[in-house]
Amino acid sequence: MLLWMVLLFLVSKTEAQESLQTPVLSRIPSPDSEDLILKCKAKVHPEKPALQLFYSFYKDSHVILNRSHSPIFSITEAKDEDSGLYQCMVATKDGIIQKRSNHLEIQLQMPVSHPVLSLEHEATNPAVGDMVKFLCEAERGSLPIVYSFYLDGKILGEPLAPPGRAASLVVSVKAEWSAKNYSCEAKNNVSSERSEPKKFPSVVTSSFSGSHVLSALTNRNMLITWLPVSLLGGMVIAAVFLIYFFRAHKKDG
Repeated sequence: MLLWMVLLFLVSKTEAQESLQTPVLSRIPSPDSEDLILKCKAKVHPEKPALQLFYSFYKDSHVILNRSHSPIFSITEAKDEDSGLYQCMVATKDGIIQKRSNHLEIQLQMPVSHPVLSLEHEATNPAVGDMVKFLCEAERGSLPIVYSFYLDGKILGEPLAPPGRAASLVVSVKAEWSAKNYSCEAKNNVSSERSEPKKFPSVVTSSFSGSHVLSALTNRNMLITWLPVSLLGGMVIAAVFLIYFFRAHKKDG
């Protein structure tokens, strides 16, 4: 009798399992390219259309949504870390029927966001030769991100690919940079974005390189000119003094 009951249970469970097909997990298009939307689709046998189903979703074998009435799972503004192996499971209310889907690998490649550019320097208006730092940062986007800096449409230095989401370029100020437009570009495998152009501050020409330099050169030339004259004058005075001394000594002798 017990054996008959076990066999009857196994047959009924098998029939129940056959009433539900293995679900298929797929990614469906999203109006927003940054959203991740997954759908777990399971077909029920026509003889049991009223079968109540619950949907569970997994990422890398960890439950991320348990026994939901909806076959849809979504992540708004998905990031790189949302990449991984996804799977869904369909189960009946009593849990007798449970079927898992295939694994679906999701590799997210996110476009870069609009980069923000800033300029760091000590003085309000940098002088020729001062060191300034351009800083460009993109808050979102799949890594690696390559950054390029531009001044008056011409690239400054070499493109940079730091491990993080920001890059800086330290350079020496030149006189021709005064009031020119500068910008930066962030680029990855998906897209590229350029920052809003900004005006470089008016460059101050160093006073040392102007009138002070001319004054210093003039003083040096005057020193070079008058030094031999001064030495010659000293020698003449010394000679006159010696002659006077010897004549006086001779008279006394």
